[in-house]
Amino acid sequence: MWRIGVDEAGRGPVIGPLVVAAFACPENDVELLKQAGVRDSKDLTAERRFELTEWILKESEVRGWRVHIHTSTAAAIDNAMQRSDLNQHECDLFALCSDVVIRGLESGILRLDACDVNENRFADNVCARMKEWPKEKWQVISEHKADSNYPVVAAASILAKQTRDEAIEKLSKIKGFELGSGYPSDPTTRAAVRRLIVDGIPDDCIRWRWKTCEDICIEEYGQSPPTRPPVNDGAPEPAQRTLF
Repeated sequence: MWRIGVDEAGRGPVIGPLVVAAFACPENDVELLKQAGVRDSKDLTAERRFELTEWILKESEVRGWRVHIHTSTAAAIDNAMQRSDLNQHECDLFALCSDVVIRGLESGILRLDACDVNENRFADNVCARMKEWPKEKWQVISEHKADSNYPVVAAASILAKQTRDEAIEKLSKIKGFELGSGYPSDPTTRAAVRRLIVDGIPDDCIRWRWKTCEDICIEEYGQSPPTRPPVNDGAPEPAQRTLF
């Protein structure tokens, strides 16, 4: 019996990617996650998230755990929202990551941290997009705060959060100034967005369809951001990395 957890990081920010991670381990190994202190990434310091990410990846190599992490860029998010909405894009990404880690596994439980106010609807939408579903001897459970209640989902939340934090840190170095957390409520982020819009054209790392971006474009240039050019054929972008 396997346990799979899937979670995301970066749904709300105006800067940077949305990251979805899936983690899978045998049922008997869940206790090891608890002993290592794996819990919801929001309850951990940045240093502890880094340490646990390294531990999870190392143990995955030794124990055959499965990890899949997908990074959806700001451009891919804008493109997806031009076709549908953010919820549908997250369903696509949850399905993609779930398909990768569940492939070839005989039985278990797939746990999703629900990104919809309706938990059952979120599960139905994800499963409808999975190539590896329905599967005999498997059940899917979608819950709010699953990252607080189940170690496998907490592990996924840690991997997703660490990947997004590293992406923001890298972007800050590339741009040459601090981008903050990426969330619209962060003054550092709002100042960065203002600097990253030039002649009415937002930088690639900004989500052009976010209200923060639109408000600044209208204030500074008297017009809304342009329509984002397509970055692919409409499918989710290739995964950033696949492990084990």
